[in-house]
Amino acid sequence: MKNNFLIISFLVSFFYFPSLMAFELGVGARSMGQVVEVGKKLGNSFNVRIAIGSDYESGDVEYSSSNEIEVESVLSGDIGQWSASHSSLLIDYHPWQGNFRLTFGFTDNALTWSAKNNGAVSIGGYSISQDVVDSVEVEVQFTEGVSPYIGLGWASGFDKVKGFSFNGDIGVFATSDFVVLFDANCIDGQAISAGCQEAKQDAKNELKKLQDDEKISLLPLVGMGVSYKF
Repeated sequence: MKNNFLIISFLVSFFYFPSLMAFELGVGARSMGQVVEVGKKLGNSFNVRIAIGSDYESGDVEYSSSNEIEVESVLSGDIGQWSASHSSLLIDYHPWQGNFRLTFGFTDNALTWSAKNNGAVSIGGYSISQDVVDSVEVEVQFTEGVSPYIGLGWASGFDKVKGFSFNGDIGVFATSDFVVLFDANCIDGQAISAGCQEAKQDAKNELKKLQDDEKISLLPLVGMGVSYKF
């Protein structure tokens, strides 16, 4: 995850307004993982924030089932592994100079779901032989890179000079570089066999179907946190 753009942009805004109000340091939990956040109030209605998160993984890539891998399994969360990372550079506008805020800016995200089925017996409804095919795997890269964000939220300490503050956000960001991969892995020595070639072709057909059917342009981002203003 490259955060140079976000960090440099924040530092420019941070030091360009040295005479303005205090900065705050906080931690939070977002739907893309945990973050450390630094913010600075700019005037009576605006605030700038930068958040840097750590890489996050959940679940197991490999499993064994006679059922086919389905991308819809992502929604149920029963199989596969999630990998995520997140950072953001956000501008908050407090229209009434109180807790409520409208937020816009940029997020740098990576979100991927992957699964590897070691017990598959079919692809796209067509039978495959476990004597030929070792596993079937799929990977969905929902987003990778910088994209715009818009949302709304609240911060209990916006009008405070110093002290603790609680905050929350809900919004959406545009996905970047959406990619779906689907393939069949053949057993060593079976790569040129007819059964392997048929499985590979079935995987290509299934991939084309997934690419045509599965496309996500927006993803939600929800978060809560606590900070202290110095």
